Amino acid sequence: MIAAAALGFGGISRFEIQAGPFAPILHGFFFDTFAPLIILVIYAVARIIAVALLEPSDLALARFVTAPLAVAALLAAALYPTFGGIIARSAFFAGGMMFVEGVMLGAAWLVGIAFAAIIFGFVLGAGVILVRLGFAEPGRTRRARLATGLMRYAALVFAGLILLLPGQSGISFYGEWPVWPMEPGEAAALAGFSLIALAPHALIVRRHG
Repeated sequence: MIAAAALGFGGISRFEIQAGPFAPILHGFFFDTFAPLIILVIYAVARIIAVALLEPSDLALARFVTAPLAVAALLAAALYPTFGGIIARSAFFAGGMMFVEGVMLGAAWLVGIAFAAIIFGFVLGAGVILVRLGFAEPGRTRRARLATGLMRYAALVFAGLILLLPGQSGISFYGEWPVWPMEPGEAAALAGFSLIALAPHALIVRRHG
């Protein structure tokens, strides 16, 4: 939510980005279309860093190596060669193929988000496991872990749906961002949608680690 507010109230748009160091990454079709998903990338990086810094471990020194590797893998999957990375491109291909096969646009869009959540969730989960060099709550059964994993996945799908819903519904809650900076009301809308989108996953993390 803080990141969303900073993007909005800071007046950050495509123009400011193209004049800065992130110009080679934050541009193109996927950024213009799916820019709100940058909130998920920031959230995932913060999640990995929080595990590295806040969770006690006998192997804490190893995190000086594992945490940067986990963050680098996540950023590569989400931002290389440009915004969206392999995550958005694979999802766009999956949803696009469904649409070409005659599936309704709305259903194909859902398929794309669900596919993206699989890759994003795998990279994020693998990164957290790498930082910990193990699993949270080691005494849990395999069935319980599977159930929690499915809940995490559903929460990521929900987050993607909520963040992209304003643009897909035709209602410009975020204005013309990222082409133009957001007005204060539009920035507040992005912050609000971000809070709603990320709350389920954050609550699951708080409960199960």
